Amino acid sequence: MFRLPVAIVLLCAFMRASAAEHEPLFQNRFFTLSQSNELLCATSEQQFMSTERLADAIQFYERNHPGLRQQAVAVLTDHKNPQRLDDLADYREDCEHSPSGELCVLEKYWGDRDAAWRALALFYDSKTVIKHSEDPNYLLKPFDADHLRIFEKAIRKIPAFLRQRISKAKPVENLDKEIADKPNAIQELIKDAFQEDYKTSIWQDHTHPLTFTPGIGFRSQTVAQVFSGQNLIVFTVKEFDKGKEGAVYRDIDVEYLVDFRLPIVVHEIAHTIDNFHFWNGEDDLYFFYKYHKISNDEQIGKIIADAKLALWPSKWFEAFEYLHEVNDGRYDGNTQEKLAELVAQYILIPERLKQSAPAAYQWLRDEVFRGIEYQGYDSCSTPLTRPLTWWQKYASGKQLGH
Repeated sequence: MFRLPVAIVLLCAFMRASAAEHEPLFQNRFFTLSQSNELLCATSEQQFMSTERLADAIQFYERNHPGLRQQAVAVLTDHKNPQRLDDLADYREDCEHSPSGELCVLEKYWGDRDAAWRALALFYDSKTVIKHSEDPNYLLKPFDADHLRIFEKAIRKIPAFLRQRISKAKPVENLDKEIADKPNAIQELIKDAFQEDYKTSIWQDHTHPLTFTPGIGFRSQTVAQVFSGQNLIVFTVKEFDKGKEGAVYRDIDVEYLVDFRLPIVVHEIAHTIDNFHFWNGEDDLYFFYKYHKISNDEQIGKIIADAKLALWPSKWFEAFEYLHEVNDGRYDGNTQEKLAELVAQYILIPERLKQSAPAAYQWLRDEVFRGIEYQGYDSCSTPLTRPLTWWQKYASGKQLGH
């Protein structure tokens, strides 16, 4: 039997140990891409990572990195309003002698161990920040463990190379300087539209990770919103949760049997893909007037305009609320919304999109998704919805737009 010299064996062992000491973050090795339909054909109680597996992910990245947890929790709980800061100070005082250290702080911040561990594991593996809002009065409905589970599933529907580009967004630290030559009225308009939350949760490499936070969009019933030039997704939690399984919609006479919040998140992440697809990851980005998006590319705009899109899944209930966006039984909103829906339908109902918009499907497959294709809702073996019963139809209150 051939045997390696002892020196070489020891050198190999040293190299393996050295590699372990410098295990890079954001490998997407735990929250892997799901191209099949198992995450779609599921309720909120199915198909999310177990607590044991979350612990494995956390240990994998923290091994031989003693200061990593403290740095990560600081970013995951980065707030500016005094009430949040006071609460965090109390949590740290309570956790002063806890063996889990900063993880204890994160558990108190979420009020739930599963939520805290999932938030930390998702950050380590996918560079996604999920946090509470900056609402100074704590009036907004917050995220809980249930929301982190659906965010996990939606993230796993997006290829890692697309998410990595989104996560390289830079914080807009020089916005005032950049817009100094604009008229005062325009400067005020830009600042009013700019999300304050975007100034928090900056990672140590001076990037702003993809961030989910509760909030309120332009109108209180806006389910979720992404501003142009940003990768911050703001969810109106009460409206968002109307897509959960068990929700009843008299307008379209159905009850969801699977968790239809997933399409909403995928649609919103698609807006961030639109924002950053052409960015090289180095040049400074300054809001919505100074960079190239997919949806404002002239040639691609023609592909988007010609695409025939179904009214579902992620625009299903919204399309019925805004009838001007429904044309000949199909969704036909503005270019940015239609692009986000096109990307979402490529992931969620590719079987239909391939038939209704073959040119758009081929462009997405070849130019955006690098050949990656999916199984969608149409391949689910169990029903996604069921017709309302007589009692549900006439005794339940209308939920759309309220």
